[in-house]
Amino acid sequence: MPLLRGTIVSYTTVRHPPAGFGSDAYTVALIEKEDGTKVLAQMTPESAPPAIGAIVAPRMRKIRTMENGLFINDLKYEVVVPVVTPLFTVRTYVLALTGPSGVGKTTITRSLLSMFSSVVEQVPMVTTRKLKAHHAEPHLSVSEERFESMIESGDIVAHTTLTDSGPYRAGYRRKDIDAIWQRKKLPVVTTDMQLLEGLAKSLGRRTILSCGLLPPGTSHRRMLSSLLHRLRIRKDPEAQIKEQLKSAKSHLDAFDSHAHLFDHMLVNESVDRCVETIGGFLMPR
Repeated sequence: MPLLRGTIVSYTTVRHPPAGFGSDAYTVALIEKEDGTKVLAQMTPESAPPAIGAIVAPRMRKIRTMENGLFINDLKYEVVVPVVTPLFTVRTYVLALTGPSGVGKTTITRSLLSMFSSVVEQVPMVTTRKLKAHHAEPHLSVSEERFESMIESGDIVAHTTLTDSGPYRAGYRRKDIDAIWQRKKLPVVTTDMQLLEGLAKSLGRRTILSCGLLPPGTSHRRMLSSLLHRLRIRKDPEAQIKEQLKSAKSHLDAFDSHAHLFDHMLVNESVDRCVETIGGFLMPR
C-alpha cells in the first residue's frame, strides 16, 4: 500500500515528553490523508514549521528507545508544501461561543486553544469576581469602581452581570482584542447574550463569528434536564443550580428571539465533534 500524503488539520507542541520519548519538545499533528482518513502523528525534527493547511509526507523515523536499547520506528511526517497564504483575515473576526452554564463553553474553548494554538487565542476577561492567581482562564480582577470607570472611558466594549458563585460583573476590553489581532491570531471569547450583543454593537455584527452552544435534547424541557444532570455531576450548590437553570431557560428563549446574532448553532453531544466543526469554520474554503 502506498504511503499517502496529507494535510495538517491541527497541531500542538509537546514540551514535556513522557518517559522513553527523549527530552526534546516535539510537534504532534492531526493529519487528514489523501484518502480522507485521519492520523495523529509526530512531525520530524527537520521538518519546516507546521501550519494548518500545509501538505505533509510520511517518513520512517525512530520514535522511542526501549530500556534494552532497541529502537521503535514509526511514520513521522514532514512539511513538503508549506502554507503561503493566511487561513483567514484575522483582523475581521472574533470567535464568540455563547451558551448557558454547563453547556461546555470552557471545555470546548480549551480544546480549541490546544488544537489550534497557532491561530487562536483567548481574550482575557475583566471581572469584579475575586479569582485565584492560578485560575485557568486569562482574567483581570478589578474593583466595582474600577470596572465602572473602564466602561465610562470606553475601555470595556461589552459587559454583563453573571450569577454563578454569586453575582459579579464581567466584560472584555478592546485593547485585549486588538493585541491578539496584532499577533495575527483569532480572538476567542465566551459570552452570554448580553455580552454577545455588546460585542456586536461595539465591533460590528460582521466582525463576530458567532456560535451558539445547545445541550442535547429535542425540546427546551429536555435540554434543561440535560443541563441539570451536568450541573449536578459538576457538584454545583443547589441554590446556584437553581439560578443557572433560570438563566439557561432565558438563553434558550433568546436563541430563538435573537437568531440574527448567530452564524451557527451547535448541539454539544460530543466535545470532539463540536471542536472539529468549529475548526472547520476556521479552515480555508
